[in-house]
Amino acid sequence: MLLLLLIWTVDAVAVSVAVEAMSQIFLLCFKTLCSIPVLAVFVGCREGIRLPRRETVPLLLLAALLGDILYFFFEYTAYKYLPIGQVNVLLGILPAASYLTDCAVTRRKPLGRVLAAIVLSIAGLGLAVWSDGGVSLRGCGSCALCILIWILYGYVARRLDAWYSPETITLYESVAAVAVMLPFAVLNRPAAIGTRDLLFSIVGMGILTTGFGYIIEVRGLIDLGTTASGIYLNLLPVLTALAGFLFLGERMTGFQLAGSGLVILCGIYVVLKLDRSGGGVS
Repeated sequence: MLLLLLIWTVDAVAVSVAVEAMSQIFLLCFKTLCSIPVLAVFVGCREGIRLPRRETVPLLLLAALLGDILYFFFEYTAYKYLPIGQVNVLLGILPAASYLTDCAVTRRKPLGRVLAAIVLSIAGLGLAVWSDGGVSLRGCGSCALCILIWILYGYVARRLDAWYSPETITLYESVAAVAVMLPFAVLNRPAAIGTRDLLFSIVGMGILTTGFGYIIEVRGLIDLGTTASGIYLNLLPVLTALAGFLFLGERMTGFQLAGSGLVILCGIYVVLKLDRSGGGVS
């Protein structure tokens, strides 16, 4: 999981630079396209590759639209307007938002201590984001859309769980996403697409993050379990903030570190508490 954190941190830095040179849709399409061979080999070795069932095709297309296209499109948009550390702190509120949404949908009362931890996490979020002296409403809005889209995607993906393994769902979604995005990516291709450095960087990001990154995530979930994996992944906002400070010259203040730390600690507490009570969300 530490390797996965490193890969995702490097990807956040690379994406924040790449979106200044090319459209989000082109970057996302090309990255996803480069990951498909890695995912295909992985799925083929584990369980074999079969055509999707006809009755699940609409669900797969909807899942690809939500989880593979719209979510990352708005995440990449956020990178254009906010430091990468702020983006990942904002997205760090996603588990809490998912839990509260599940409680509302199932009419289940939230656990008191978990609710208190979520409130503290939101306070830490505000401290980390607004202590920078200014905030982009477009960037924050993009992150809010990411959270909403991912919650909707979760409900769609759960319906697919009855038909396919997570690995197969990811492969099918990636293929569907590329098929949808490719015409738009061609129309929005950058003028410098022929440069070797640009091509190598996009191919590398696609293979590492979407390809091998997913394989490492699955392996970590199997070996460590969801609780330990969730604790590791809660460290991503701090690592990306540090990477932005070191490699992109982004500002890092004591208030930002304190707010990020509060978000992380509350996130770890929520993961542990929900795991013990059996009230967690996927």
